[in-house]
Amino acid sequence: MSPSMSERLRRQIAARLAKPRRLFVTPGGDEFAAWCRDLPGTAVEVVVSARALHELVTEPCLPLADLDAVQAYAQQQFAHYFGSAAQRFAIAPWKLGETAGASALHGLDLAALRTQAETANVRLAAVRPAWAAWLASLPAATRAGSGRAVWHEGDVSVVIQLDRGRVTGLQSRRVQQITDLGGDAPLAVGTPADELIPQPGPVTPQPDFLPRSGRSPLAWPLAATGALVLATAAWSAVDSHRGLDVAQAARDRVATLRPASVPKPAARGRAEPAENRSANEARALLAMPWEPLLTRVETAGAEAKTIAWLGMDASAGRGELRLEGLTPDKLLALQLAEQLGTTPGWRQVVLSRFSAAETGLVGQRFEINARVATGGGS
Repeated sequence: MSPSMSERLRRQIAARLAKPRRLFVTPGGDEFAAWCRDLPGTAVEVVVSARALHELVTEPCLPLADLDAVQAYAQQQFAHYFGSAAQRFAIAPWKLGETAGASALHGLDLAALRTQAETANVRLAAVRPAWAAWLASLPAATRAGSGRAVWHEGDVSVVIQLDRGRVTGLQSRRVQQITDLGGDAPLAVGTPADELIPQPGPVTPQPDFLPRSGRSPLAWPLAATGALVLATAAWSAVDSHRGLDVAQAARDRVATLRPASVPKPAARGRAEPAENRSANEARALLAMPWEPLLTRVETAGAEAKTIAWLGMDASAGRGELRLEGLTPDKLLALQLAEQLGTTPGWRQVVLSRFSAAETGLVGQRFEINARVATGGGS
C-alpha cells in the first residue's frame, strides 16, 4: 500500500532534518535498494566501492581553472579509454591546488539511485568514492605525511600518493594482497570495515557524483524544509476549507428552519473561525520572501562553519521565525544571533534556548527566535 500524503510529508520532513549516515555500496547498488526499502524518511551519504569506479589524475601543467574544466577533460579521457560506454558514466571531479582528478561511476546507475531515494523519501546527501571518505577520516598526522595511503577491497586497491599532506597521485590497481604493491610500507591501509568519520587535518579530495550547484550545502535542506512547511500549511488549509463548507451548509439548513420573527444574533465580537485562520496563515506563508530569507540563514550558518541546522518553524501571520541547530560552542550561537540581528528586515533576534543535545547528536542544541519582514511588509 502506498503511503498517504500526510505520511509522505512526515517522511520528507524527517529526511530533511536527519543527520546523514554512511552506507557502503557495491556495484549494482543492492545495499542502497535495501536501505530505501527498510529506512524510508532518512538521510544517507553513499560511499561507493572502488569496484564501481575508474580513477583519473590530471597532469599538473594542464590549464584546468575549475571543476567544470576538470570534468570536461575527464570525460574526454574516459571516452578515449572506454569508448561509447563512457557516455553513461557519472563524473565526480576534484581539484586541490595544482592537482586535479576525477572519478567515473561505471558500476552504479546514478539516475536509478536518485529515483529510488525520491520514491522512498530518502535524502541522498552525497555519493562519494569510498577512498575519499576514508582518506578524510585518517588522523591529521597521517594525512600530513609523505608516502602512500592504500584503500583495499579484496583484489582492488586505490593507491593515494601523498607529499606532505598534498595528494599528488591516485591509481586504482588489481592486486591480491597489499604486499603485491611493492615499495615501502603504506602510511595507512583502509577497508570497507573501517569507520569513515571525517577528522580535522589537511584538506583532501571530496568528489561527489551528485550535481553541483552554486548554493552552499545548507541551501537545499533549508529550502526544502521551508517548502514542506508551506505544503503542510496548504494541506491543512484545504482540509479546513472542506470543514468550513460543511459547516456553512449546516448553518444554511438551520436558517431555513428558523422562524422569520426571530432575529439572527449580532455578529459583533465574534472571533475569526479557526478554518479562516488556517487558510490565512497558508496564504501568508506562500507570500513570504523565502528566497532572501533562506539565503541569509544559509550564509550565516556557512560562515559559522561548525553550525549544523536541525530545523526551522515560521509563523507568517505574526512574522516570527524559529531556527534550531547544533554548535560546539555557545559563543558561536550568540555571534550567529548577533549577525542575523544586523540583517535588514530582521529584528528582536534572540538566542532563546541553549541545552545539551539529545542522545545521538553531537554538540549543544540552540534555538534562535526572530521577527522577520513578510511579504506584506510586517
